[in-house]
Amino acid sequence: MNRNALKPFKECNVLIVDDESMSRLLLESLLSSIFACSEAESGKEAIEHCSAHKPDLVLLDMNMPDLDGLDVCRALKANPETKDIPVIFVTATLDVDSENACWEIGASDFVMKPVIASTLIHRIKTHLLNKLKTDYLELMTFHDQLTGQYNRMYLTNEIPLLIKQVARDEAKVGAIMIDIDYFKLYNDTYGHLKGDECLKQVAKILADTVRRPKDAVIRFGGEEFLVLIPYADLQGVSQIASRLVTAVREAAIPHEKGIDNNVSISVGYAVRHAKDVIDDEMNSFIEDADVLLFEAKESGRNQAVG
Repeated sequence: MNRNALKPFKECNVLIVDDESMSRLLLESLLSSIFACSEAESGKEAIEHCSAHKPDLVLLDMNMPDLDGLDVCRALKANPETKDIPVIFVTATLDVDSENACWEIGASDFVMKPVIASTLIHRIKTHLLNKLKTDYLELMTFHDQLTGQYNRMYLTNEIPLLIKQVARDEAKVGAIMIDIDYFKLYNDTYGHLKGDECLKQVAKILADTVRRPKDAVIRFGGEEFLVLIPYADLQGVSQIASRLVTAVREAAIPHEKGIDNNVSISVGYAVRHAKDVIDDEMNSFIEDADVLLFEAKESGRNQAVG
């Protein structure tokens, strides 16, 4: 793996959590020249900060008055969005039971007070590097290398987990199937390298239009994309589908053999209760949207049908 492909340490955010301001100041003075540091003065503030900002690592005081370090770590590991953030405990005392508790709730490491600067920095770098490598591998595994959007492996491995969460909340999910109109003619006219550039442009337009954190733009294959919209009803998905069509049309990407001499997309969309998606499997749900995509293409393209 190319180390240069990873984010530099200076851009890695380390959250320092301690109820004593002097302790936070000391730790920041040791670390701020190497890492980007932020602070939280309570366990509650730390949990809120992690949910909102997703730091790369948490340096966590064991003993705090509102929530102790173990409670904070337990809460972070229970949240799917923060569970992979490495946690290093900073503690003045650590008996065998406390040490075992740290490992059992998912802590990555611990350092003893008074802190030895070189030891602390070395351990932070080690755990950050492990996280950065893991993040990079996940990026390569679950993202299409041409467009940067999610790929079929993400659809197979991660989307079912999201659907289960939506089902637990008794909510609906939308599927939007997208096809670039006359894309074979685009490749034949401009060449495959320009075709790749067109795919990247369209993918970026889709991603910029679908903005909610849990929405997923997936390169389904060739010039086809799938957009999954959790926690949305038919009206909401219809509006998003129409915005996608409009956004690509208004980008005015030249295509002399396309509709109005520009690149356009055809869209089919469907909405189901998430529980029904689990019961009938994802393929059936996608097929619903794909049938409607076919209708959009047969009835003139450059439109959304649902």
